[in-house]
Amino acid sequence: MPGHRQFRALRRFCVWLLVATLLVTGVSAVPLITPAEQTGATLVGRVVFRGIVPPPEVVTVTRDPELCGTTRAIQPLTVQAGTQGVLHAVVSLNSPARPPQTDLPATTSITNDHCVFSPRVEALRVGGLLEVSNRDPILHNTHITTQSRTFFNVAMVAGGKPVGKGIKLPGLFHVRCDVHRFMQGYVLAFDHPYYSVTQASGEFRIVGVPSGQHQIKIWHETLGTLQREITVPTEGNVSLALEFP
Repeated sequence: MPGHRQFRALRRFCVWLLVATLLVTGVSAVPLITPAEQTGATLVGRVVFRGIVPPPEVVTVTRDPELCGTTRAIQPLTVQAGTQGVLHAVVSLNSPARPPQTDLPATTSITNDHCVFSPRVEALRVGGLLEVSNRDPILHNTHITTQSRTFFNVAMVAGGKPVGKGIKLPGLFHVRCDVHRFMQGYVLAFDHPYYSVTQASGEFRIVGVPSGQHQIKIWHETLGTLQREITVPTEGNVSLALEFP
């Protein structure tokens, strides 16, 4: 019928007009940034250490040498030669205002892989799920403690399914394998989203930080903790150079 044809033509015209308006004005129909990045500032920087890196500790392997080797060199402090950046330092705001968690709790994974925990250091927000898996063809026993209390203690058989548990409180969690004592790792849980684990170059990035005076904290398993006062503007980037003494 003519009325239906006119209606369909008008609807196509309206859709075309909307698309053309978005293209001309540069507005995208799909958000390009997450809600956390739409407000607040972004902290970007690098954690460095310019001192002498101690040699690795060499330990004798007594279980499963066919996969784990007969000895292991344990080096918890990894510093990149060119940048002096520190790997696996955890940068966070110390006791900021806690925004409501509107997104779904995230799953953070730790894997037993060639007789090491991968990654060695991880961070997540309270309410998220910590999942542990085993890629090795041997038995591991992942034992996680916090404040001298057992949080997670599960035998990880070869080919078994990942096992997870929700983290309800913030804190430092120590990860180890009871079968292979040289295997160590750490998980830090926060009740806010303002944290980051440094990459190999020591770089980190924290988005959506509220404006004002804040205390920033850097944790490393061997270098200890470092704290600094920072001033955060309403928006924009804040560049930080954080050096362990």
